[in-house]
Amino acid sequence: MPESRKVQITGGSTYIVSLPKSWVKEKEIEAGDSLVLSQRKDGSIIVNPEREYEKKANHRVVDITDKDQESLIRELIGIYIAGYTKIELKAKDEIKSELRRTIMEFTRMVIGPEVIQESEKRIILKDMIDPSEFSQRKGLRRMYLIVKKMHEDAVKTLKTGNMELARDVIERDGDIDRLYWMITKHYNMLQANPRLIESMQISKERSLSYMLVSRAMERIGDHAVRIAENSKKLKEGFDGELVKDIEEKSELALEILDESAEAYFEEDLSQANHAIEMKEELAEMDASLIKKIKEKDKENVTPLSYILESLSRTGSYATDISEISINYMMTK
Repeated sequence: MPESRKVQITGGSTYIVSLPKSWVKEKEIEAGDSLVLSQRKDGSIIVNPEREYEKKANHRVVDITDKDQESLIRELIGIYIAGYTKIELKAKDEIKSELRRTIMEFTRMVIGPEVIQESEKRIILKDMIDPSEFSQRKGLRRMYLIVKKMHEDAVKTLKTGNMELARDVIERDGDIDRLYWMITKHYNMLQANPRLIESMQISKERSLSYMLVSRAMERIGDHAVRIAENSKKLKEGFDGELVKDIEEKSELALEILDESAEAYFEEDLSQANHAIEMKEELAEMDASLIKKIKEKDKENVTPLSYILESLSRTGSYATDISEISINYMMTK
């Protein structure tokens, strides 16, 4: 139940208020301990023992005795995204060789964690990335550049038939995943430890928007991969006129992505709205293109239809970025 406490003044300039005794005992607070005061948007203040943030944000212990490789990799990624900076993996007996390989694979899949201790029964990973140095903003800008190039190269395979380029697009999806996980991890770290707001020089609202935009970028990357995969399925004799039409649709989808990304980074409300309006033009191209594909290249209807769908989804996720931009700007 809420309690009322009177504010007192000591020393003529310091305002103090007493803490409920039951709460102090429950949290095991002693004289000299530090408390973290976090001010919320509505003006209220949350009080928590400093050590609770340290315990919550830092260390996670996992017993991997009965784990299989697939469940372990999923769990490690989940722990990483949750914001833990130290992961201790232990087994009752010697850690199986296949699980050691999985742990090493995990360190290559994500940004930051490295092995700092290793024995027969225990492996300790520590995140070596300082979130204030490798910021969400930097990670998101990098995502945008990679995703755009992936998309361009995926569409280029339609004209060139370069399957090596298609494979390269598919492999680069791992880079997008790494950045997306890192940006999400930083957001969760901020929620668990509000003290990071000062060191990261970012608000919770801005951090949330970075995470949401990175999710949209990750989806755009997935569709670049789908375009590359379906390009590999096309049969010989692909119609050149259709390539030109698909390239035009691709250029429009990328234009929406460029406009949305610039609107987000520059906080340009007008540009964000313009990007959203461009989505209608992209949708109008679908019906005529599908009809032309059925008339000119029946053998490739299925992969070409999937490519057109991915182009449409790229434009759709790009406009999602503009909508996130507008929503964020309205909180300021």
